[in-house]
Amino acid sequence: MDQRPISEILASAPPAARKLLALIGRQADSGPINPKPPGVATPPEVLEACGLDVGHFYDLLRWLVEHDLVQVAGEYPFEEIRLTPAAAAELPGPTRSGPARFHE
Repeated sequence: MDQRPISEILASAPPAARKLLALIGRQADSGPINPKPPGVATPPEVLEACGLDVGHFYDLLRWLVEHDLVQVAGEYPFEEIRLTPAAAAELPGPTRSGPARFHE
């Protein structure tokens, strides 16, 4: 568990992890898989949108979980990925009020 402020974690995050986090936020807001609970992104929709291979995707997802940026619930293949409240507060989006300073 990373105790640093979210803004600090994001600033030092690998670029691929920042991009994946932003994509998860977009998919959680308006991804193509429906119906699904509000605020949820699923691995199939994220993988389709990001173009990463499955292994690299899960490595980056694990990094995001370890740094308290996302939470994953459920078992494969039905995982539900959600932004943590702290990460959601930092990311701009239609259902979030995060600052525009976040860069993918």
